[in-house]
Amino acid sequence: MGILNHPILKRIITIIIVVLLLVFIGYQIWRANHSSVVTETATYASISDTIQAEGVIIRNETLVQQNTAGVITYNVSDGTKIAKDGLIATVYDTAEDATTQQRREQLESQLATLQELNSARTTTTYTNPDNLDKDIHTKLYTLLESIHERDRDQIDSNKDSVLKSINTRQIATGQVTDFNAKIQSLQDQLTALGSVKGTKKGEITSPSSGYFVSSTDGYESTFSYNDATNLTVDDLKTKKDQKAETQDSSVIGKICDSYNWYVACIVPADTASRLKEDAQVSIQLPFVSSGDIPATVAAVNQTDGASEAAVILKCNYMSDTLSKVRDETIQININTYTGIRVSQQSVRFQTVSKDVTDENGNTTTVTKDVKGVYILYGNSIKFVEIVPLYSSNNYVICDPDPDTSELMTSETLTLYDEVVVGGKDLYDGKMVK
Repeated sequence: MGILNHPILKRIITIIIVVLLLVFIGYQIWRANHSSVVTETATYASISDTIQAEGVIIRNETLVQQNTAGVITYNVSDGTKIAKDGLIATVYDTAEDATTQQRREQLESQLATLQELNSARTTTTYTNPDNLDKDIHTKLYTLLESIHERDRDQIDSNKDSVLKSINTRQIATGQVTDFNAKIQSLQDQLTALGSVKGTKKGEITSPSSGYFVSSTDGYESTFSYNDATNLTVDDLKTKKDQKAETQDSSVIGKICDSYNWYVACIVPADTASRLKEDAQVSIQLPFVSSGDIPATVAAVNQTDGASEAAVILKCNYMSDTLSKVRDETIQININTYTGIRVSQQSVRFQTVSKDVTDENGNTTTVTKDVKGVYILYGNSIKFVEIVPLYSSNNYVICDPDPDTSELMTSETLTLYDEVVVGGKDLYDGKMVK
């Protein structure tokens, strides 16, 4: 009798096969109910619904002319508000006279600041140096912002503010006792300038109130300010191709007569549907300024719902930099949504039933297909409904505090939930590793 035919050995082999079969079946059952999933943490985020387009700036602009021959020095910076008949520039006989006057104004400004500090040192109790340092750092940061924004008027003002704070600290810490020597030096320089005879030939005043801009681009009359809200797509395409007008040599700048100005752009039909007249939005000019500019949708002009639209935005914020812009890439921020962010991969639909009791006490069962996500719930996963505020190709921003009476599930997504973004055969209550 062969070994394999031995009854004991046959029994052992049978037992081993049965055990292996049971282990395999058990593993498959366990695997079906305990699978690995990939998760990510739900976090707060803000996402802006934006539109990018090529815009053209339309202002109500009046040219300013120099009627007296000579060399001019500007008395106001670009983007400065000015009243009707306000002084824009002074005309001098020669460039030397103009330079002398500019130098005199600089010296007088420095002198006034130092005299103020000298007077205050005997009547002011200065705070501790740490607070003065914080003040200097704050003003330096403001100066850097104005440099980044290329706002010349604010740069000069912020620079003077920084210097004044530094001088104040020098007095407070005893590094200097007074500025008498510097004051005397400035007075001597002013006295020397006073002996230089310069001829002031005239002044140039503003023809109207508004913002002053020292440069022109030849497109001041291309678009009618009063008809801006009636512009069509064809108008924008035709007028943007026009050549700039050659300005007379006597033109020394312009006045933006109205504090309101427009940005006109062309957007596709599907984009136009996201913009509603009178809606409040904000715009950015990413290659000009990093700040948001408040705007109102003044008009959305299109021949039909399937055609391109001419979008006209109305703004009333002005700066040195913005006053010079004509054609520029713009970003329209329609809205900013803040909530709990989840991956688009995690969003799923599930049929959910819920018992609803009406005001008369009658209970009915309501069944709906709802949008939600699976979250880790102990050693299992749980389906919870979400209320999307905004969706993109990659993420969904969910309402962090939805109306619970409108939910079909007992819970909703909360901050820091572990949201399932990957896994197989997912269902509510499934056990996972």
